[in-house]
Amino acid sequence: MTRSGRMTGLAAAVALAVGAGTAAGDGRIPDHLKQGPKPVASGETVMVSTQLRSVTEAALEVLRDGGNAVDAAITAAFLQGVQDYHQNHLFGSMTGLYYEAETGNYYAFNGYIERPKAGRCGDGDPTRVAIGGKMRGLKELAERFGSRPWESYVAPAIAAAEEGVEMTSFMYGVIFNTWTTSEYIRGNPDAREFYMPDGHLVSVGDRWKMPALAETLRKVQSDPDYMITGGFVERFIDKAQARGGCVTMEDFEDYEILWSEPLRFTYRGREIITEPPPVAGGQMLGYNLNVLQHFPLREQGHYSESIETLETMARTLARTDIEVRWAMADPRQFNVPTELWLSPEYGRMSAEFVRQTMPRTDLPSGDDDTAAASRDGSADDARPVVASVRDFLHFDDSNHNVIVDADGNWITYLHTGHGGMPDMFLDGVAATGSRRWVQTRGEGRRASTHVTATFIAEDGVPVLALGSPGTPAQPITQALVSIIDFDMSPDQAVDAPKFWAYQHLGPDDSTQTSRDFLNLVTLQMESRVSDEVRRGIAARGMQMFDRGDYMWNIGSIQIVWRDPDTGRLYGTSDPRRLGWADGY
Repeated sequence: MTRSGRMTGLAAAVALAVGAGTAAGDGRIPDHLKQGPKPVASGETVMVSTQLRSVTEAALEVLRDGGNAVDAAITAAFLQGVQDYHQNHLFGSMTGLYYEAETGNYYAFNGYIERPKAGRCGDGDPTRVAIGGKMRGLKELAERFGSRPWESYVAPAIAAAEEGVEMTSFMYGVIFNTWTTSEYIRGNPDAREFYMPDGHLVSVGDRWKMPALAETLRKVQSDPDYMITGGFVERFIDKAQARGGCVTMEDFEDYEILWSEPLRFTYRGREIITEPPPVAGGQMLGYNLNVLQHFPLREQGHYSESIETLETMARTLARTDIEVRWAMADPRQFNVPTELWLSPEYGRMSAEFVRQTMPRTDLPSGDDDTAAASRDGSADDARPVVASVRDFLHFDDSNHNVIVDADGNWITYLHTGHGGMPDMFLDGVAATGSRRWVQTRGEGRRASTHVTATFIAEDGVPVLALGSPGTPAQPITQALVSIIDFDMSPDQAVDAPKFWAYQHLGPDDSTQTSRDFLNLVTLQMESRVSDEVRRGIAARGMQMFDRGDYMWNIGSIQIVWRDPDTGRLYGTSDPRRLGWADGY
């Protein structure tokens, strides 16, 4: 089927799904509340792709009422703080990119976490406190680019908290895991009352009302600074200091949103625009593609079908991941070798490094396969001993949204938790802090993150925007390779099997105090690849762990694109979560 034919059929499916309403009427769970394949939406001038259908519809309503892309983005972020409570919180962080059609300018904004400055508050521990910039970021977006009253941005979120949000099986699963594996809910009376209003977690399909969060949102609605330097922050500081954290109001007053030029480079002649340091994800993406363009991927075949391409990409992504992790920091305090990583010479050298660290010959299979060992020590399980996948995948619950308005403004951004203090619950907000390691001395104390909001541009104008929560640098790399090298449509690229590759230093990598040297790349990979590919990867000396057909922790892409022939906008959402795209 041609690309236009596929789009037409899926666009019709969108219309059918919207017309069916939110309930099937026969006991079945509506499609928009399930993980699984998502339709492709189409529109003449407007497109929204978020991680929940109700949020997409709210953003579209803002656009229909005359709001712009930033107005819709702010409204969506507030609403997701209620509707997707398990994925983010109001006291958290955000980063992203904005394209302003009138000027043709691109803006990168960074509201990710900083640690308080050490020494400001006696013996307290600043490493236990994370200052997130989500609220300040939303306020500055509104002031710079918004067109609607502040109160209007918060109103849908207040209504959702008061009326209650539908408990999905996905949300229930995340919250149940938190309840059973940590003391955050069990050991905190305020959190227990919030999450378990009747002594139990809210059941799937029931409405979860959040009166405490609604009250906090009303205060934010009347005072944009309430969670920036206002009353909420004062209460947080008192509580954090009482629990041994080091943080002062001066730390919140000093925090600023970093506005900067995006990172720009080309791949196979296509202009890519992504997030600059201290965000690490955009740098990883650029470095990945700078290396991969020195390999004939198209001739080798798609990575889901070609052993050669999968090995090339896995070894490249594992190398760039560990190198960027080693050198990335806040550029206000440390040098970051961005130009070096993106230079043609360094790309060629790194590609040659990848080639020269591949095995000379395929490894023998069967009993002689030294890479084969069991996770539990049993001889009949030919999977290698490694630490838990949790040690290698960031289980950061976040929301990524992509919005295009009728004036041609585009925004792609992520907002998340990462703000507060471990196990902190305050006035309906899960201000649970961050595990990120960050400097507590000097002026450059901004954390790095995998976040990878990205555009493809033609003649300086966006034609595609995407992003993902989870560990986005690698899945975004894989999606762009699928689109640019293999001419996949964006919906096919989003659906294609994803993997996470990392350099592994032996069977007990997470516990050994003295690590041996070992050239071993491990893949956590979705299972939709052939047995031939699996055997081939094992023969090339790499470990592959089967993580099921779809693994949501690797990533979950939201994507919008413009058809170059018709000018129509299209959008879709990753099958790995509950996202939804729609437009008009």
